[in-house]
Amino acid sequence: MRTILVACETIRDEIEATLSRRGLDYPVVWLKGGLHNSPDRLRARLKEVLAEVEGRCDRLLISLGYCGGGVSELTTGGYTTILPLTDDCLSLLLGSMAARREASRTPTYYLTAGWLRHENNVVGDYERLVEQRGQDKADRLTKMMLQHYRRFGLVDTGTYDLEQAAARVTPLAGRLGLAVERVPGAGSWLERLLTGPHEAEDFMIISPGGRLSPDRWNALSPES
Repeated sequence: MRTILVACETIRDEIEATLSRRGLDYPVVWLKGGLHNSPDRLRARLKEVLAEVEGRCDRLLISLGYCGGGVSELTTGGYTTILPLTDDCLSLLLGSMAARREASRTPTYYLTAGWLRHENNVVGDYERLVEQRGQDKADRLTKMMLQHYRRFGLVDTGTYDLEQAAARVTPLAGRLGLAVERVPGAGSWLERLLTGPHEAEDFMIISPGGRLSPDRWNALSPES
């Protein structure tokens, strides 16, 4: 079976580690990090990808969550499409929606090395603010933005140097009075996406020429 994988480059470390561990050589279409911040842009790019893979695969795996609706209301081509029933990549890296809810009992700003490299994130935003508007202004604006958070959570996926990532985050955390803590990740959900089994409770399986309906995502909430 010809399989193509679509994935966000922010979880490239985790994707490549899983492909290597399982001896898989799926071609990967990488999506630019941060597209989920604009669901319309994400949907437009996915529409292009769905057309680009037509005739090149029998099965398309999409390693994305609902992403604010960015993956919904799209029509697939002549291949089976499989994607996880998750709200976003964070729940996928934590291993389940239940793990996401448990970790989020403490208001947490989550990061990985991939998100620090590719995403618009508070650390990079803060560093740019310091350059543009000075330390005091950057501190005030960032404290306002993160006033409801209690910690930075580094999701330990086992694919990057946790201490190196913590060193990038710790200076800002110290200025804001936030903790920096390790949050255990789990690769089981991501691995099942790539290798199966694709249980109905955790995956949406769409027949050729089907539509990505938002109905099954509507009940998802990391807080519920």
